Amino acid sequence: MRRPPLNSPSANLAGTDVPLAVVLFSGGLDSTVLAAHYRRTHRLLLISFDYGQRHATRELAAGMEVAAHLAAEHHTVTVTGLGPLLTGCSLTDHRETVPTMDPSGAALRSITIPNRNAFITDMAVSIAMARHAEVVALGIHHTREGYPMPDGRPDFFAAYQEMVRLASRGFHTPRVEVPFIGMQKEDIVSYGRRLDAPLDKTWTCYLDGLVHCGTCLACLTRKSAFAESATPDPTIYDSEAFDDSSDPHPA
Repeated sequence: MRRPPLNSPSANLAGTDVPLAVVLFSGGLDSTVLAAHYRRTHRLLLISFDYGQRHATRELAAGMEVAAHLAAEHHTVTVTGLGPLLTGCSLTDHRETVPTMDPSGAALRSITIPNRNAFITDMAVSIAMARHAEVVALGIHHTREGYPMPDGRPDFFAAYQEMVRLASRGFHTPRVEVPFIGMQKEDIVSYGRRLDAPLDKTWTCYLDGLVHCGTCLACLTRKSAFAESATPDPTIYDSEAFDDSSDPHPA
């Protein structure tokens, strides 16, 4: 049976007998491919989060556009009061500068939001329990440096699933899945291309400009992923900020 196109309303499986997947969804490359992945077997409930991140406007707009393309149910959970309390992180603390063209450990630490995966997954699990979803899914993946985020490692998610089991006693218990945990971003881009995921509609940049800046760590990783996967990059980068002749690979 031929699969309907992604932008067809009939493409997202219907009927209460079809299991529901709650996908943590930023509108970026990883979560967009993740949504396309689960869309083959599940109804989708895409959950975005506005926690005061500096790139929220563009990120959430991309999320809405991708969700519409996938004909998926989509909601944004707003906890913007959290952002000002997450001091020291350049993505939430406007006194800090987002590092550009700098793949150092200090730069990575600057863009790490403490315990982020834990607190957004907690909210998604609560929703999944209430909606009797089969699975809560995150697009966490491997990098050349391993798993640089403390709450983005396999052992964290193994422990977290046990916490969900304890927290949901007497209630519906969803699985927490990270199907891309052994993949690198170029693998995800290749997979997304095979799924016909709308990669051109995604937003990655840590800045809130009109186009991707091309110099922040997220943009460098994005550009590298398209190059490594031999996938045409549909992204518009700031031509003044990005030198296309430079090495797109973070060191």
